[in-house]
Amino acid sequence: MSHSVSTWVDKLVGGRSPSPALGRVVAVLRADPELAAFATTAQLAAVAQVNIGTVTRAAQFLGFSGWPDLVLDYRGRYLATLTADRILSGSTSGVKGLASIMEDVRALESLGSTLDDTVIEAGAELIGGARRGVVLATGIFAGVAAQLAHGAQLLGCDLSLQTGAVSAQMTAVRQLGPADLVITFNIWKTTEAVNQLALLAAERGVPLLAIVDRSTPVAQRADLAITVPSDSSRYLPSSVPATSVIQALLMGVAERDRARAEASLREADEMWSRVGVVVD
Repeated sequence: MSHSVSTWVDKLVGGRSPSPALGRVVAVLRADPELAAFATTAQLAAVAQVNIGTVTRAAQFLGFSGWPDLVLDYRGRYLATLTADRILSGSTSGVKGLASIMEDVRALESLGSTLDDTVIEAGAELIGGARRGVVLATGIFAGVAAQLAHGAQLLGCDLSLQTGAVSAQMTAVRQLGPADLVITFNIWKTTEAVNQLALLAAERGVPLLAIVDRSTPVAQRADLAITVPSDSSRYLPSSVPATSVIQALLMGVAERDRARAEASLREADEMWSRVGVVVD
């Protein structure tokens, strides 16, 4: 578990020699991911016996804008290494009811402090400007992906969701070209088939939008990667930040071409009424 995170930290250091103070921060990141993944800037500074500014400089030394940017990636990478036994061995007794809801509130606050409007605008442009698109997702975040695909279809986009057999996902991706789009959810535990199909699409010149909770080969290859927190002290990750990003992307798609969005929504409403899907 810690070996995987420490190896990643070593790659970020890249053989360079940090100053003694920066080195103490790096040492904590390598040795104690369970602590560092959930530490504030002040808490990490106290553990490493440095000042807060040194933590910020250490994050910049590792290629990030600051500690919030680094810890979001670091935390997602750490959580992805946890086994079921490790998750179940933790204490979750206090995370229920309102406490569980407040966890998601804090996750949204973290998202708001790290996400920029320009990223949402760029994502909406990719979705709205694509001739057609395929969304690849599995597991818990397939539900969030379904909201994206269904919402985009209501707004007039040709965006389909592929969550089933790998052969069907492969066929859908194989039919795409440079005018199209692949969207992948690379959050928590993602099947390798989804990762490889996303990379294959990018290699074939298909634009790639990745919604991620850490830096991965897919995120690095993507035309745009949107990082969302997924951490939770519950048994399962939080999908609320990813859902909020989806809502923001869909609003951006609608604002990009309001006439198309409104016409598509009216047409859907008329069809719902005629077919009897929705009863007033």
